Amino acid sequence: MKGRSLFIVSIFIISVLTLMPAIGSSAFNVTAHQNLLVAPRYFNITSPSSYFNQDPYFYSFEAYHANITGKPEVINIGTNVLFNDTGLSPIARTVNIPQGNYSMEILNVSIREFNGTQYDRQVYIFADGVPIFWGSTQEIHNSTAEAIVTPFENLLKGNVTFDLVIENFYDAKVNITGLYEMNVSLLLYPGSVPYQLPNEFIPLFINDSGYNYSYVVLNPIKDSVSSNVSIPMGTYKAQLLLYEEGGGLDEFWYANEPATRQILVYYNGYLAGDVNPFETIYTGGIDLFYWKPVTSADTLSYHSPYFIDLTPMLTISHNANITFKVTNLKTALQLTGSTAYDWDLSGVLMLWVNQSNPMIGGKLISYTGDFIDSSPIFISGYTPSSCYYLEGGHFLINYSSVLIFNHGKEIASTQQEGKFTARQTFNSVYQYVYLDEEFQESVKDEGIYNYTLKVEGNYPLSMYSDAVAIPLTPTSKIPYNLSYVQNGSLTLSPTFQERYTFNNDSGYCTLHENVNSLGGFSGIIEVINKYGGSVLVSLTSNNAVTSKTLNLTFVQNDRGFTENFYAQGIQNSTVNISGYYSHISEKYSYIGDPSIYETFSIIKGIYHMIYGIEIKFLKLILHI
Repeated sequence: MKGRSLFIVSIFIISVLTLMPAIGSSAFNVTAHQNLLVAPRYFNITSPSSYFNQDPYFYSFEAYHANITGKPEVINIGTNVLFNDTGLSPIARTVNIPQGNYSMEILNVSIREFNGTQYDRQVYIFADGVPIFWGSTQEIHNSTAEAIVTPFENLLKGNVTFDLVIENFYDAKVNITGLYEMNVSLLLYPGSVPYQLPNEFIPLFINDSGYNYSYVVLNPIKDSVSSNVSIPMGTYKAQLLLYEEGGGLDEFWYANEPATRQILVYYNGYLAGDVNPFETIYTGGIDLFYWKPVTSADTLSYHSPYFIDLTPMLTISHNANITFKVTNLKTALQLTGSTAYDWDLSGVLMLWVNQSNPMIGGKLISYTGDFIDSSPIFISGYTPSSCYYLEGGHFLINYSSVLIFNHGKEIASTQQEGKFTARQTFNSVYQYVYLDEEFQESVKDEGIYNYTLKVEGNYPLSMYSDAVAIPLTPTSKIPYNLSYVQNGSLTLSPTFQERYTFNNDSGYCTLHENVNSLGGFSGIIEVINKYGGSVLVSLTSNNAVTSKTLNLTFVQNDRGFTENFYAQGIQNSTVNISGYYSHISEKYSYIGDPSIYETFSIIKGIYHMIYGIEIKFLKLILHI
């Protein structure tokens, strides 16, 4: 949930919305769509804290846990760091990280909400301006999550300044008074250091953030941004890591029209990469009761960062202009007349540098950079009040180079390809949404070093929602009240696979999650801002079931673990809407060691008993 867009619930106003006429040239037929109903509007709702009367140790947690054997060295970064009306202002902590050999480094982030009603908020952590954690809060009680930060091991040495950010806002006039406290620890596991980690890091967008960390917001008025970077001549490998999320009216971009977004990356004018955004659903998303206590996939911490290999582009220039463009933002403006489709980006250029062996020449051998989008297609439904929306596209990016160094040469090649499809059926009270993104990347470098990378991903999402909102007070002036009822379902099933070799090093990670939610609620809400930020005034019905599975395998040099996770959360009360776990099960097996199994399972347990056991379990696997 974005700080600007708050706690999300889909609310559908019974009204006919007239589309803005097209501005300038456009490939899609706006005229054919102008007199049709557009998809229902989404509102962002939070509930008074008085509804939530349970506070176990960890109310919500990510399913993804890197359960590493051995005792870590724990570096405390922040304890009970308070966020009130902080917005994007960071709270800095400078920490000395001891020298040592560490096979794995994990960042643990635990957050508590208190002092009243609050929305879910974005959580960012930067190390010397570089993004190392990208997540969000659970807007009630508390939560815990973690991220593997081993790729940043050469950054996390000596004195490091960490910028801790929770994009929180405080407004007592409308009873938004909740505060957050954050605890952050770095867990260092002794062992052999992974071979050939990046040793230099260039954070992007520093001049755009207003703060000394990597962050920028794009919208239909400014749908692209460029960073000029000077890359050392001794660089023999370069990769780009980009984090992204939709905000404002694009928090639910996959339910908008148009519903596809791609983040195109250009290196000195060459199309060098395409990032497929993940459908992050924050803890107030779609139905505010779906995610209490079970969260959606990658909500509290994003676990599948996407690295674009830029090594062949080094032959073009070491003075790089790297441009990022979010597609379909201007089209959204044309269709709706609104500029409030925001995208937040944060990124870093990760470099492998040997200053004693500079690059002295090179040549781009081959290059292909194709991106095709059908543009939105709108078709009238079988009834005058319904509409169909379709859109699809694909991309193919392929480049190869010879890099000549003072001592030796490297032949580097990278290929990305993928496709995306969006389908919707909607009227003023109903919407069905389907979005699918498939992508893969292949990298092969041969010469002074040998490297391969294979990435495959798929992010399918489907949902439906039918709802009615009836104004109880005039809507011409904020705040106003609505009577509201909603029912629906959602399925999100991301898969992500990554395999690499780097000389004698190798590793792989496979991740599959499946989230299913079903239910609805009714009550009265008060709309408090133009983005649809709302407060639940009264609740008359509430039923929801959310289940979540995760299957994870993580291996480095033939040693690692598998994790199998299942949880189900239930909502069935209008008095206590904390919900409860009806089932939690988690099993680990270790790879490369004698097989070890740790299993924890609860079926239809009593609420307090579940949390009593859960606390002990989380202390085991989260090292707290």
